[in-house]
Amino acid sequence: MKFIGLTRVSTLLLALALTTGHSLAKGVPGDGAIPVVELMPLTMKHEADLQLSDQQIQALADYRKQAMPGRLAIQKKIIHLRGQLRLAMLENRPQADREALMAQIAEAEVAHFEGRNRCVEQLRKTLSAEQFAQLTMLYLQGLR
Repeated sequence: MKFIGLTRVSTLLLALALTTGHSLAKGVPGDGAIPVVELMPLTMKHEADLQLSDQQIQALADYRKQAMPGRLAIQKKIIHLRGQLRLAMLENRPQADREALMAQIAEAEVAHFEGRNRCVEQLRKTLSAEQFAQLTMLYLQGLR
């Protein structure tokens, strides 16, 4: 009788662990991937050091307002797709399914890179050459 009770408890615990593990595997915050270049937050942080004009600050605020929804959506998509791929691998789903997910992830990553590239180009247009050089130096120092 005690053995049957322990077996049921063990089964329930195993089921709970598997369910929890699957939930954890679906979305990992780090899967948003560290951007290849991320300058906008640094620009905002160093507005005074960069001596941005009111016009520059407004232009960057307008760009962020326009670009942010798309960037957040693509990052969310990357996290979702990586979670699906993670589970497909762990559950031994057909290789064709895994490869299709890999292709979708690659496409989403390229879209993310393109968005980051547009952001850098917007900064390059909005800031003076000296300001952009200073921002680049601040960014590279932060990578170390």
